[in-house]
Amino acid sequence: MLERMTVLPAIAVLADRDMLQRLQRAVPGMAFSVQRDWLDLAFSDLEASPAAFIVDPTLLDIEHGIETLRLLGKRRGAPVILYARMRPSLAEMLLAAGQIGIRHVMLYGLNDKPDGVRETVRAAMSSTLTGASPVAPSGSA
Repeated sequence: MLERMTVLPAIAVLADRDMLQRLQRAVPGMAFSVQRDWLDLAFSDLEASPAAFIVDPTLLDIEHGIETLRLLGKRRGAPVILYARMRPSLAEMLLAAGQIGIRHVMLYGLNDKPDGVRETVRAAMSSTLTGASPVAPSGSA
């Protein structure tokens, strides 16, 4: 007897290799679609319908960064999770991201242990599925 399998869409990720490995260890059953730059990320949103986006905002170019984050997932309601290393350049990006409604943040080496990653992804995706206003879990912005 064959059972139906539900295949979840991948999560589009723009992050460095270490960050990607932490994500894969934390959520081993989730498919991740690795993006090379902001343009790949934008095309992924248009063509692949990812379940969510995990983005290191410091890898977005200055010219397109906030606008890319603002538009990601908007057509289908996919959540955007920021994942970054603490750097001086991050502060301005986090403030701007908060102003456009991004509420889920993971910081490399601080709240990106497996339980923290799973909780952040779960919270981001459940707030999108229920249509509720995203409330960031502890450790998120």
